[in-house]
Order: sequence, then C-alpha cells, then structure tokens
Amino acid sequence: MSKNWSYTIHEEGHPHNGKTLWSGRYCAVCGVVLFYNENTGETFALANKRGNGTPDYQGFWNLPCGFLEANESGQQGVAREVYEETGLDVDSSLFELFGVETEPEKSNNGNVSIRYIAYLYGTELPKLKYKNINGEEGEVEDVKWINIANQEYAEYEWAFNHQEILEDLYNTTYA
Repeated sequence: MSKNWSYTIHEEGHPHNGKTLWSGRYCAVCGVVLFYNENTGETFALANKRGNGTPDYQGFWNLPCGFLEANESGQQGVAREVYEETGLDVDSSLFELFGVETEPEKSNNGNVSIRYIAYLYGTELPKLKYKNINGEEGEVEDVKWINIANQEYAEYEWAFNHQEILEDLYNTTYA
C-alpha cells in the first residue's frame, strides 16, 4: 500500500480546520563538499553535527542538506544550505549533479533528494566560521572537515544515508 501524503488540519480558528489537504513529497538538496589537500593527497568531506533544534537525528552528523526553496535552482539551494550550516561560501556553479534519490523508503520522510558535489583544492583546509547563518536556531551543533582518505567518517554516527554516500566516495577514490 502506498503512503498517503494528505493531511487534515486540526486547529480551531484555522481557515482550513477539519479539511483534508493534499501534500506532495518535499524536495531536499544534499551537498557533498570535498577538499583535496594537494600536499598530502588526502580528501576531506565537509560535515555538520545536527543540533537540538532539528526535528530528528539530533547529535548525528550529516552532509549539509535541507529543503529547496521556491526561488532557487538546485545548485543555488545546495550552496545556500552549505553556507547556512557550515559558514563555507561555495559558488553555486561549482556544484555538479551527483545523484537523485526518489525511492520513498530510502529518503527521510519520503523526500526526493537531489545530491550535488563540489570539489575544492588547496594546501590548507578552508576555515569554517559557523555562527547560525540564516538557519534555524539550534540547527547545527558543530562543523568540521572529516578525512575520507583514512575512513575517519566510520567513527561518527550519521543521519540519513550520508555514511553510505561517503563510503561510496571512498570506494571509488581509494579502494
């Protein structure tokens, strides 16, 4: 049996109180930002720890992600989410389509998830200056670069299927 995406408003005084409304699945964007250290050959992934202001997976790590807003392309949305959640300003044109997940059972709350990847290069990791930039209060507890080359990501608890994404990147890059 398929999931019913409709919902009923139960709020006295609301103009739609008692009415059942249809709601589609939401569109989320996920940003995989990788930094390749030209001196060491190591690759790092940008990640953030979900704070107490999130509706689920509090205390778990994730790749920057969130919902696409009405006035933006997928690339613009993922660049905004990366900036809001980590303070790292990545030009939206650097994000390339990496994958799309449409299977409801593989997505958080049945969301359609559009994944983008951006590659950064240099000899020093870019500084992260997170200070709740336009995001929800308590959305992010911490941000960091996590080493993919030595599989450091396996030491963390991950939200959604983000550890699988990092494992796939490790396997295509190092294995």
